Amino acid sequence: MWFIKKKYKDPIQFIYKRNPENKAYIIEVSLDDYDELFNGWDASPLKMRDLEPELMDYIEDAGYEIPFKEKIEFVFYMPKDKENTDKEIKSVQTIRNNFKTQISFIDRTQRRNARKILTYIAMSITFLLVAYVMPNLETQNILMNVLMEGLFIGGWVLLWEAFAIFFFKGHDLRVKRKRFVKFLDSEIKFVYND
Repeated sequence: MWFIKKKYKDPIQFIYKRNPENKAYIIEVSLDDYDELFNGWDASPLKMRDLEPELMDYIEDAGYEIPFKEKIEFVFYMPKDKENTDKEIKSVQTIRNNFKTQISFIDRTQRRNARKILTYIAMSITFLLVAYVMPNLETQNILMNVLMEGLFIGGWVLLWEAFAIFFFKGHDLRVKRKRFVKFLDSEIKFVYND
């Protein structure tokens, strides 16, 4: 019943472990080699390589599943015989570079969307003003009426598109950017097992 409060455990704790020291949720990934972190088609030097797309999808999905206020920690498990301190340091830098790159792509998209919004609003106002002024012209015929209706519809559609970009697409981009900033600030560890 609604007036009886049951104490349910958070279901996310059954999916992700928590670090007892800092209470961060741990996103765990098992690897056989450092190369599995990165896109096999990318021949760039290690510092500049792209993350494996499936790994990036997994990280993003996990970031949305874990509540935003909670800390995140990345732990990559590898065989003990593959341990290489130099590759580990470079891999951590590359992972962080990928997060920074995603943030810069989001920033660029937000700037492009801001320009679109301003353009759509300016065009919308222009179309609506012309449509409101047209009925005052003395020459009224069917072609002018169709043009006037088209300007009204076009003006409102452009205005709606500007609002849709700002409120819907913009919100998604802002949330995604916050997640990647959080990833960038998260601890990244490699654990080597026998």
